[in-house]
Amino acid sequence: MKPSLGVLLGVLALEIPALTQAAMPPAADIRRDFTALAGADSPRSITTEEWESASFSLFQATDKNKDNFLDATEVGTGEISRAVLASADENHDGKLSVTEFMQVRRAVFKAADIDRDDTLTYYEFELLVILGQTGWTDNNRNGRIEVSELKEALTQAFAKLDTNHDGKLTQEEAAYMGASQWKIADTDQNGSLTAEEFTHGYLLTLGAI
Repeated sequence: MKPSLGVLLGVLALEIPALTQAAMPPAADIRRDFTALAGADSPRSITTEEWESASFSLFQATDKNKDNFLDATEVGTGEISRAVLASADENHDGKLSVTEFMQVRRAVFKAADIDRDDTLTYYEFELLVILGQTGWTDNNRNGRIEVSELKEALTQAFAKLDTNHDGKLTQEEAAYMGASQWKIADTDQNGSLTAEEFTHGYLLTLGAI
C-alpha cells in the first residue's frame, strides 16, 4: 500500500518542522522554504534536479551517525515519522536507506507536481504544505493529485482551516496563504473567503479550470 501524502510529508517535515505542528506555518515561512529549495537559477520554481539535490543533502544532514541509513532516533519519534519509516521501509529493517528515502521524496514531488511539468511552482508548493496537514485521497492510486481529487482535498482543507466553523476563512485563519493567492481567491474583496472562493482560487491559479 502506498503511503498517503500526509505520511510522505513526514520526510518533508524534517525540512519544514512546522508541518508537524497543529498550526499551519505562516506564508513567510513557506516562501522562505520554497526560495531555499528553488535556488538562484530558477527562483520561480523547484526543478527535479533541485529537489533531488536538496533531498540528498537533507538525508546527509539527518544521518547523524553517518552510516548511510536513517533510523527512528534520527528521523524523530513523532507519529508521522514512525509512519514514514513503516511505509517507506521496504525491506522492513527498521531504517531508511538512501534509496528508500529518495523514493519517498520523489513520490512527494510527483504528487505535488499537479500540472505535470516536472517543476513545482510556488502555488504547488503552498498546496503541498496545506494538503500535508489537511489530507488528500489518491482515489485512482496513481500517485498524482488529479483535479477531482484536488477539489475534494480543498473542500476538506477549508473545513479544517475554518477553525470557528462560520463558513468562511479570515486572513488570520489563512495566514499561510501568500498575498497574491489571497487576492486571486477573494473575488468580492470582502476580506474573507467562502469555500467556493477558496477552491476556485486554487483551481484558477493552477490552470485547472
